[in-house]
Amino acid sequence: MDRDWDRFISRCQQALGDLVEGRPEPFKALWSHADDVVIMGAFGGYERGWDQVSARLDWAAAGIKATDRAAENIVTVVGDDLAYTVDLEHMTRHTGDQPQPRTLRCTQAYRRENGQWKVILRHADELPGKDERQKLPTAARGTTRR
Repeated sequence: MDRDWDRFISRCQQALGDLVEGRPEPFKALWSHADDVVIMGAFGGYERGWDQVSARLDWAAAGIKATDRAAENIVTVVGDDLAYTVDLEHMTRHTGDQPQPRTLRCTQAYRRENGQWKVILRHADELPGKDERQKLPTAARGTTRR
């Protein structure tokens, strides 16, 4: 990975911390303003195109009310002009009487535009617990029935 990518992704992580604390502008500055940008945020729904995505980021930042955001990177793939990250985003949300831990599973895609990396997709939702009742069928575990 190159230094441009390293600097960009560091700024992106810092800007996401600002976003959850109610300051959307640093994260918005990292987005492409193209018509094909998309956000599918953890509050549900989706928006497409910069005008809608920008408004959605303002709306989300006003309602998240979180602190202590930390990202746990699962995978990063960087090509010449496209990249993506898959992260778990841990934070503490302050919406009721008790602070609540929150973990999002988040996929973001990036595109190099005019020599600079830009966010083009954010998809995030709550990380549910693993459903332990969901078991593989016997045949899928390597045992066959006769």
